[in-house]
Amino acid sequence: MDDFELSDKQCIDEVLAGNRKVYSQLVNKHAPMVFHIVRRFIKSEDEVEELAQQIFVKTYERLETFDGKSKFSSWLYVISMNHCRDYVKNIRRKNKNFSEMESHELRDTLGHAITPDHEMENKETNLILYEGLVSITPDYAEAFLMKYRDGLSYKEISEQLNVTVNALKQRVYRAKEELREFMNTKMDDYG
Repeated sequence: MDDFELSDKQCIDEVLAGNRKVYSQLVNKHAPMVFHIVRRFIKSEDEVEELAQQIFVKTYERLETFDGKSKFSSWLYVISMNHCRDYVKNIRRKNKNFSEMESHELRDTLGHAITPDHEMENKETNLILYEGLVSITPDYAEAFLMKYRDGLSYKEISEQLNVTVNALKQRVYRAKEELREFMNTKMDDYG
């Protein structure tokens, strides 16, 4: 595992030193993860390729902001997820006519109709959960999010993070424990 982290760091150092060609090694290594993320949001293979390319361009442009406190794959994962979410939001803002919407879009839109009260509760709960995820151990939060938000199997997460399945299960368990403790503290603050 340390060899992979070291090679990512070496590649980043080389790119930042002016050797742009080395960036292709990072792209090749992490492309499967990025494509997997993009395909969860977009089904058209042309759009998938375009979005993945945009993500790698954005990552390249921000490479000097990578602080090394997390793994490069974790940092790239966050960039990929945020980019895809922004892309999907922009598509929704285009206000398609009802007749232009595909059947799966209609199902999604109609299936998520909630009342303003529920929406407010969801926002509050999500905000507290987000605060909790930011406050817990980063490796635990990453495994937890990949498992529960992204719906990945432990095997898929293991392949992306280069960590054993047992270690991931332990991280998810510890994330739940730390989140439970955070949530209890937050509820005590409100109560």
